[in-house]
Amino acid sequence: MKRLLLKISFLFCLIHSGQSQVYDIVLRNGRVIDPENGLDAIRNVGISSDRIMEISSNALQGKQILDVTGLVVAPGFIDLHVHGMTNEAHEYQAHDGVTTALELESGVLFIRDWIESKRNKTIVNYGATIPHAELRALAMESYQHYFDEAKKIIGEDGFGSKRLSILGINMAKANYQSLTDDDIKRLPQYFDQELASGALGIGVPVGYYPGAKPGEIFKVYQYAAEKKVPVFSHTRGFGMPGIQEAIANAAASGASLHIVHANSLSLADIQVTLDMVSDAQKHGLDITTEVYPYTAASTSLESAIFDDGWKEKLGMTYSDIQWEATGERLTEETFNTYRKQGGVVIMHMMKPEWIAKGIQSPVTSIGSDGMPYAPKAHPRTAGTFSRVLGKYVREEKLISLTEALRKMTILPARRLENIAPSMKLKGRIQVGADADITIFDPNTIIDKADFTGLRFSEGIKYVLVNGVFVVKEGTSVKGAFPGRPVLGKYRN
Repeated sequence: MKRLLLKISFLFCLIHSGQSQVYDIVLRNGRVIDPENGLDAIRNVGISSDRIMEISSNALQGKQILDVTGLVVAPGFIDLHVHGMTNEAHEYQAHDGVTTALELESGVLFIRDWIESKRNKTIVNYGATIPHAELRALAMESYQHYFDEAKKIIGEDGFGSKRLSILGINMAKANYQSLTDDDIKRLPQYFDQELASGALGIGVPVGYYPGAKPGEIFKVYQYAAEKKVPVFSHTRGFGMPGIQEAIANAAASGASLHIVHANSLSLADIQVTLDMVSDAQKHGLDITTEVYPYTAASTSLESAIFDDGWKEKLGMTYSDIQWEATGERLTEETFNTYRKQGGVVIMHMMKPEWIAKGIQSPVTSIGSDGMPYAPKAHPRTAGTFSRVLGKYVREEKLISLTEALRKMTILPARRLENIAPSMKLKGRIQVGADADITIFDPNTIIDKADFTGLRFSEGIKYVLVNGVFVVKEGTSVKGAFPGRPVLGKYRN
């Protein structure tokens, strides 16, 4: 199917080029790298509308000609793991080279409404999965009235409102409850509705709802296998038991599985996780994983992650936790105060060598786990991809530039191709592919955000989304909203 789509696009390009050799945009004399076909050469790229029309060593004519000598012309980065889905967050993502930002771990409730709320108003491409955590609550009769209230709040205030966040905290009691057999039987109808709304699989962050029994979760994998849609999971707990549960569920059911942030789930056992994923792939299982390039994690302090026993489970203490709003390190007293209040924290819990193992592994892609925008949010929100290219490629030479780009472009694109046909045209610099392109200086690219606050990355010179500049000469292009939804194949 991918080849067919590219052939159709190629024919379209030939017809178009036969009519006119003057492209809308020409990228001249850049180092064009396509991780799928191995191209790494100085080329000129012709773009018309939202497509790449020609890649050539010959001079091309364009209405706008951009000399990108000395810069890398790469496919736009695809981030499978993003929680910051507003334009405030998207602007930082674009300055990190991201052209497609997807909320696949947690998913989005009322996804059809959410997609339409962002249409023609969004900097980068976007999409989401079925939110299993919320829908399992909907399956319990005692929580169904919350969803009516949530729908009303969204209609009045929109997505991301404070009232909606408070309602979510009130619904958190469901995370500690188990579903009955009747509740479990109700779930497939909700899943069907969300797939018909364009969902890209099922987000199963079971680590946040300890009330879910193994049998309930296995039923989700069986549904995913039947529908041929992927599961994206923050596995149960931390360490190997939860990861082994997810892999066993995928192997037994035949479902596709993507394990999110292997670094923070595995901690010191990162190599075991990488070996298991590698062996699973060798045995024909469709199991993948990702890492982000920081030694700290981030989540909500009121979540189940910090239930009794967290210090032993995570190998942390209060001073390892940073309150996002102020940057302060916590004490037992402030931990208890802020946990009752609710809010985001940064968790300093990993070692550099664990991160290096994850980045170096051939089975990992790069996913930011970028948090919702806040001035002092985790730096992965703004600097994930530039950090990999600057620190781990240029400075430490841990992996090659082409390998890093493979992890940021074609690997995430392939992860979604079976559920989202449009992804067959992303993650590539090829004739007929979408003009989602990131252009950067390999000698200067680096992340600038740190644990004191967000800052745009350096070295990302130009970013095009669907043929439209959103970053130009290192500066945001105001009023540019070319982002489009990435929709699942069941969308009606």
